[in-house]
Amino acid sequence: MIECREHPRMPVDLRVLFSTTDQTEIRHGTMFDISAGGCAVTSMVSMSPGTGVTLLIHATDLAVPITVHSATVRWVKHGEFGVEFMRLTDLDRNRLQRLLRLARPRSVPQD
Repeated sequence: MIECREHPRMPVDLRVLFSTTDQTEIRHGTMFDISAGGCAVTSMVSMSPGTGVTLLIHATDLAVPITVHSATVRWVKHGEFGVEFMRLTDLDRNRLQRLLRLARPRSVPQD
């Protein structure tokens, strides 16, 4: 299958905290893929496309979590939802780029 996305996705297993723009309650989820433009999350929380969210991504390889100040839910299916990142600070965008470099699959040397 040909990947037609603007940003390639990297498989991850990261803890993420999030809240919707209309509520301050902190929710929990697990991010299972990420790209420079967004991510996919599994959670028990019911979401709807178009919902605005703020995310706090906890990556063990980074000393400080990545904060996505503004994101939008783009799709929802069976306990999963996809988010498009709308606004990150330059510092958080740099952290995201570092995380993506660390998550990139490494080629295995051939014998």
